[in-house]
Amino acid sequence: MKPPKDDAEYFERLTKSVFTAGLNWTVVENKWPDFQKAFAQFSLPKVAKFNEKDVKALMGNAGIVRNEKKIRATIHNASEFLALQPPEPSSGRPDANSLRTRKRRNGWPATSRGLR
Repeated sequence: MKPPKDDAEYFERLTKSVFTAGLNWTVVENKWPDFQKAFAQFSLPKVAKFNEKDVKALMGNAGIVRNEKKIRATIHNASEFLALQPPEPSSGRPDANSLRTRKRRNGWPATSRGLR
């Protein structure tokens, strides 16, 4: 499996893992296109804004696994994901320029040069 290309893909994979827990993976896999529609294509800002009305709508959506705790966890995870997100979207690899300009912490440079 290829590494996720962006934060939305990380979030989608996390959500799939949450919903697959305790179920046969093929059940979730077969319903995944409906999950993608129900959770706004796993757009972090959109899912993080879901409210009680959205939870109720998701609970009525027969196309997804209707587990309220897992639905609420997914919304919560989107909010937490945004709180952890760096100012620019992650690409899986650090930007060389940002590594060079990071400040020292506890007297050690924040780059791999300090490890040499």
